[in-house]
Amino acid sequence: LFSVCGGDCRRLENIMQSCAVINTVIDEELVYSMAAVAKPKEVLDALQSAAGGDFISARKKLLNLMLDYGLSGIDVIKQMQRELWHLDLPDRKRVELVDKCGEIEFRMVEGSDEYIQLESFLAFVTLVGSKNE
Repeated sequence: LFSVCGGDCRRLENIMQSCAVINTVIDEELVYSMAAVAKPKEVLDALQSAAGGDFISARKKLLNLMLDYGLSGIDVIKQMQRELWHLDLPDRKRVELVDKCGEIEFRMVEGSDEYIQLESFLAFVTLVGSKNE
């Protein structure tokens, strides 16, 4: 619940009330669906696919996340930024990715197409992950 709400008690209360209306048993699946947030593991899986060089699989996972959870591009890039730190990459590469996240988020806020921007970010993750150090 904390990772979904980020410490916001009002949001926690709203999510809990929504969950209680749907079912008397509140589980992780229900919380994520009510909060319109992707599971961190699913976001990390997409990033790991990209970092491993499998851009097509990463793109498919990303599109499924957005469609299944009804997420906006801004929501996705923010979740990706949090999950980047769990990738098995050197710190310098992770810093490059965080910097690119900021750039992508800025472009989306300015009105750029979110799908193109997110695919661009996944392509960048694929390139960074494939570089030898």
